[in-house]
Amino acid sequence: MLHSVLEANRDRPWYRLGLSPDLEKRFHAENDRRSAAFVRSWLVVFIVFNVVSLKLDYEAFGPEAFAVPAFLTLGVFMPVALGMIAALQGRPSARRVTGAAIAVSLVDMAIVLNGARTVPDGHEDVYLVLAVIVPLVVGLIAPLSFRHSLLFCGLAFTFYLGWVLLLPRGEFAGHGLAGGGLAILIACLILVPIKISFSRENQEKQAFLLRLILEAQASELADANARLRILSETDALTGLANRRAFDAALAASWSASKAWCAVVALDIDHFKHLNDTAGHPEGDRCLVAVAAALGARTREANGFLARYGGEEFMAVFPDREPDEALALGETLRAAIEALGYRYGADGAGWTVTVSVGVTAAHRRTGSCGVGPSDLVRAADAALYRAKRLGRNRVEAETAVPEPANHDGGIVAAYSAASS
Repeated sequence: MLHSVLEANRDRPWYRLGLSPDLEKRFHAENDRRSAAFVRSWLVVFIVFNVVSLKLDYEAFGPEAFAVPAFLTLGVFMPVALGMIAALQGRPSARRVTGAAIAVSLVDMAIVLNGARTVPDGHEDVYLVLAVIVPLVVGLIAPLSFRHSLLFCGLAFTFYLGWVLLLPRGEFAGHGLAGGGLAILIACLILVPIKISFSRENQEKQAFLLRLILEAQASELADANARLRILSETDALTGLANRRAFDAALAASWSASKAWCAVVALDIDHFKHLNDTAGHPEGDRCLVAVAAALGARTREANGFLARYGGEEFMAVFPDREPDEALALGETLRAAIEALGYRYGADGAGWTVTVSVGVTAAHRRTGSCGVGPSDLVRAADAALYRAKRLGRNRVEAETAVPEPANHDGGIVAAYSAASS
């Protein structure tokens, strides 16, 4: 949805600068803050430029008349410029930024145009050109929006022509650049930033939309990867974690453990018989019911349960000693027995039970070579001993490192049967 909105805004006609309301608001929220900081720095440079230009005033006016332009620059322009810098602190609006640019530029233009009126003969054209350069440079440098650039350039253009053409003074009128047509031609330079601001705003908005599109695509890709990861680590039938997720959880628990770590293996008794007599759909329903019952008890004990494969489940319980592991195994076994899931003719045939294998190892045994795979092998061995001894019971096994010349057996250190 967002991606289509962004593409629609990006494909708008070239003459349309405006974005949709939400995007326009977001664009200005990001761009106006940068514009204010840029204009503040530009005003500092502009102050320095005007102070340096006092040398030109001194050479043009001479020592006797230099006091007036010096006063106008230091006593009028600088306070206005410094006041605008102060007004642009924080997070000013785009209107305030434009207002600051207009105020500083018009004051500077007025000072320069006044210099053109009062300067000795032969220097007025220089000041008339400088009066055009002021708004031209400001319009090119200050990052004003197209709409605000229209306002700024229009005011500067009108002000310049009004001063030069409508308010002639003495011998200044009718000579040099003040002669009418040439003054208008020079004044048109003030309008150049309008085109620049249009192109700049259009490019900035295109870059803004492109960045949002890339961010949206990255977010969608991250969401898709997260969903794929969940799917890759989740058993589709029961909703439990799968073998891959269990192996990762066991490895993490074993690495983080400072004491004991317990693993419990569970297998549904006579599950093949259930499938053969009641059918595979019934087998699936049984797996879902058993998974729900085991999952509830495992979560209560802060463990992690997974469907390890077929009708076998595995659970890991961090920080559980051997006696606690046996008790947890018995709790899980009893939960399935209490579930009372029956199958067969009209559900009156057989009750579903599980066989349970338990192991627990201390983290210090890791220095002897015991690892996560040894816990799984020990729990699995205990599970199959429980099946051999009659099913619906709990057996335990000690996890030991697999010998280099192993023959597939497990060394039994202790075992216990449920009562």
